[in-house]
Amino acid sequence: MPAKNIINRWKSSLKWKLISIFLVIVMFNLVVIGFFVNRYVAMAIEKDSIQLSRLILKQANLNLERYLGEIEQFMFTLSSSQELLSWASLTGPRKAESVVPYSMIVNDYIQPFARTHPELLSLTLYNTNGNESHYSPVYGLKLDYSMSEEAWLEQISPAGRTAYRVETSRNYVDVMLRPVSLQVITLVKKFGFDGSTYLKIDIQPTLLESILKEMNPGNNGVGFLVNAEGIIVAHPHKERFLSPLEASMMQEMDKSAGGAFVWDDSNEIAIYENIAGTDWKSVILIPYEDIAKSIYTIRNAVFGITAACLVVSAIFIVMVSSSITRRLSKLKRLIKRTGRGHLHVPAEVEGQDEISALANSYNQMLEDLQEHIKRLAESKVAEQQAVLFSLQSQIDSHFLYNTLEIINSMASQIHAADIEQMTVDLANLFRYTANYKDTKATIRDEVEHLQRYLHIIQTRYGDKFTYDLSVEETCWKAVCPKVILQPLAENAVKHGFETSGGALHLSVAIRKIEEQWIEVCFADNGTGFSEDKIRELNDKLHRQNSHYSDFQRIGLLNIHYRLTTQYTSHKAGLRIRNSDSGGAEVRFCLPMNL
Repeated sequence: MPAKNIINRWKSSLKWKLISIFLVIVMFNLVVIGFFVNRYVAMAIEKDSIQLSRLILKQANLNLERYLGEIEQFMFTLSSSQELLSWASLTGPRKAESVVPYSMIVNDYIQPFARTHPELLSLTLYNTNGNESHYSPVYGLKLDYSMSEEAWLEQISPAGRTAYRVETSRNYVDVMLRPVSLQVITLVKKFGFDGSTYLKIDIQPTLLESILKEMNPGNNGVGFLVNAEGIIVAHPHKERFLSPLEASMMQEMDKSAGGAFVWDDSNEIAIYENIAGTDWKSVILIPYEDIAKSIYTIRNAVFGITAACLVVSAIFIVMVSSSITRRLSKLKRLIKRTGRGHLHVPAEVEGQDEISALANSYNQMLEDLQEHIKRLAESKVAEQQAVLFSLQSQIDSHFLYNTLEIINSMASQIHAADIEQMTVDLANLFRYTANYKDTKATIRDEVEHLQRYLHIIQTRYGDKFTYDLSVEETCWKAVCPKVILQPLAENAVKHGFETSGGALHLSVAIRKIEEQWIEVCFADNGTGFSEDKIRELNDKLHRQNSHYSDFQRIGLLNIHYRLTTQYTSHKAGLRIRNSDSGGAEVRFCLPMNL
């Protein structure tokens, strides 16, 4: 049978055995590499898509919050103006006198606001005593419209908080006095000492929709706004206005202020986040197919490259195997001829590898056979011993920690408590600073890290170094940048001993100075800074255009850079001076909550 002949031929051919083995090895490696590359690239693409969507969502939220904040600021300015207070007080018999303050309100406040906000539909001022005025720059309000007839009027929250409502309003008419139906977002605010005055602003969601159109990652991604009741309040597609969001999706988003999840009902990825000051959420929906397209493209590319590599490898394997087996085949034929008594034909030596050594050994064997034809000769095959060079192992952190543990154990055995404690402190120092995942820590963690360092320094210098440390109880749980205290102590120790050479005392105090701020103070009894040094340091600390490369070395400038980039308050950053006692003093402030 042809199949049986093929199998027999394969069994008797070293060439095809080598080709088969090499192909199986190469194919296995390519398949494994392709599988894991495709898997991890798919995970990376999905993760990057969600991160990109979150960035887009944050930027859109900033724009939305800025836009709504402008309207809120206008409402606050108008509600606190003297003109509006005058208008609100002229009610009842003096209602006609309210025309003048209302005219001033329109000229000084409403019209400038309307010129910069073309989406404004109307602005209504209403007082429960009966005074009511309307301003509508484009569409008119119905003649019989009164805000007092709004069903939701009694539901408006207390003074000072703005209520948001969305509806399709039929209270407007065009220039021909024909009723028009408009999509309206209403902002209502109650103010006054007795809460009797209302300010209502109706806007079209056009500007919100233009912001949402920018929230479209992928080919089919869409962004929209939804309120706490699950009603869509703004959407790039106007027909979705006031349509309800699916209950299962809304339930998932109600679990947290922001996040992302895969919505299995439509195979979409939902990314959402609260909008400050409102009960709205901004949402981005990305069809998983958009992400899958990139994954499929990479998968097909990986499979194509794998197939191409397999073909090239097969050709290369055939060539290499043929090169190896060709000389073996020639040697095989020569041995057969020798078996038939042809002892005078030596083997042709090609190359410098094992096969050439075999040919040389065979030729030596022929010479031995010719010299000792009547006795059997044992062929001696020279073996080459391969010299293996071991690669130098990299010393990682685990090796360092294990070494410190060994030193600790040895110190324990000889009852050297100082060495034992120092190795433990040093190991904990390395572990703390080697953890790059966390960039923030509590004051408690930082103080513990600082105490390990100070204990090592005290062990090193003995009576020449002393310190005291005081931390108020309310400061322990405050959050701060990681490794922010120990470098200041290290700087004080280094420069204190360098300049004075005598005994050094370091005082560290952490205390609460205001409701939301704590102060950290490092002070020593050294010689302090020279006037030129203080002037140089303050110049660098207050330089506005400094780049991170100016502060890369761990020290005062590095810490100042980290504080000023972490906190925007003017209180952030280092303050350097000489204390009244003559030593150096460094202070900085931190908020109670980062």
